[in-house]
Amino acid sequence: MHSSTLAIPAIAAELRLDAEALSWFTLINVLGNACLILPAGKLADIYGRRRLFSFGVLISGCSCILGGLAVNAELLLAGRLLQGIGGAFIFGSSMALVSGIPPEEQKARVMGIYIAICYMGIVAGPVFGGFILKYFDWRWVFHIPGIILLVTALVGFFALRWERYGDRNTRLRFLDTSLYMASLILIAIAVFRTAELSGQLLMLTGILMFGGFCWFQSKRRDPLLQVTLFRDNSVFATLGITHLLSYSGLLALPFAATLYLQYLKAIDPQTTGLILLVQALFTAMIAPAGGWLIERVRVQSILIFGMLMLLIGMAIFAFLDTQSPIWKVGLALSLIGAAVGLVDTQLLRVSLASVEDRLLGSASATLNGLRTVGGFIGIGIISYLMGSTIGKQEITPAIYPELMNVLNSFFIIASILTFCALALLTTAIVLRNRKRAQAST
Repeated sequence: MHSSTLAIPAIAAELRLDAEALSWFTLINVLGNACLILPAGKLADIYGRRRLFSFGVLISGCSCILGGLAVNAELLLAGRLLQGIGGAFIFGSSMALVSGIPPEEQKARVMGIYIAICYMGIVAGPVFGGFILKYFDWRWVFHIPGIILLVTALVGFFALRWERYGDRNTRLRFLDTSLYMASLILIAIAVFRTAELSGQLLMLTGILMFGGFCWFQSKRRDPLLQVTLFRDNSVFATLGITHLLSYSGLLALPFAATLYLQYLKAIDPQTTGLILLVQALFTAMIAPAGGWLIERVRVQSILIFGMLMLLIGMAIFAFLDTQSPIWKVGLALSLIGAAVGLVDTQLLRVSLASVEDRLLGSASATLNGLRTVGGFIGIGIISYLMGSTIGKQEITPAIYPELMNVLNSFFIIASILTFCALALLTTAIVLRNRKRAQAST
């Protein structure tokens, strides 16, 4: 929720949150999402995608109410964790629903509309959050969406009678799920303790457990993570890893940009929301044109051009300082928003089109999982930088230089990850075209 991100300074001031607690505000939300996004795909196949979607909306609504009632950091973080879990159930089923309903010739257009609607919600977030924070208490940033989500959940449960299932014979194994979730939790805890031996051991254990989980999944007949999608499908593997690398910077962007604008530039929440609006507006305007674009431009060209725009936008952020004019932030957000509008529609469409219908639910959940794990990596990076540089200090003008260094470092790393995504995508396209040329001769 962009609106709750805008409220970070107000929440920190009232609840006396230090830099580490602020990092957990975002990290714990993504952690809950990452832990449940893969299991959610299987649950949606077994119990119904519409039903699980509605259940996720219900959890999200309750989490918003809890967050708005928080009187300390613990309750606030509990609400954010539940919000991430609810989001996992929503996004673990929504893409499969959207992709499974329309006929093949309309999927590109419908996917573009789906992404545009998602970003219209993101467009409304900063405007809504800025308005609420200017005229009301920050708690209403949570309460109002919570009420809307609860009503939406009731509609989903009682007014929508149709249902979509995947492979209802699939199994959700406790051992697989526990190993996957435990590895992510250990990594998240270790982020704030990397200077200590215990933190280093936790990080190593988490990484080894995740590697073991991936190996274990390759041996399963009915895995939680479809490793065969990466092993046997080069298109899905390339686009999936591109998705992960690019979202390592994208999902942490609102958090980092809010810190920069509200703390370092002393811009009020409402104006900050209007500035962040630029990215979502460009995405919402460009994403619906996906179907029109692929009739005139090769998908490969769209993907490479979009990733290049994303790289330039991240690089602009990497070179900002406290004296930078706001138009540079607007330019960077415009490029990033346009890039997401260009890339996401085509990447999702081509990825899902490359898999068999029986694996559509797993592929959808895997793509959402890769996006979420990418966000987990990015937010983990900025959390590590804030923890190691600022620690348990509250963010005051005295430590603004350290905060600026944290943000510069994060965007440099995000730019490097985006460059790796662009290089991977370009190399895969060149090799694929070369193979086709050789086959034709």
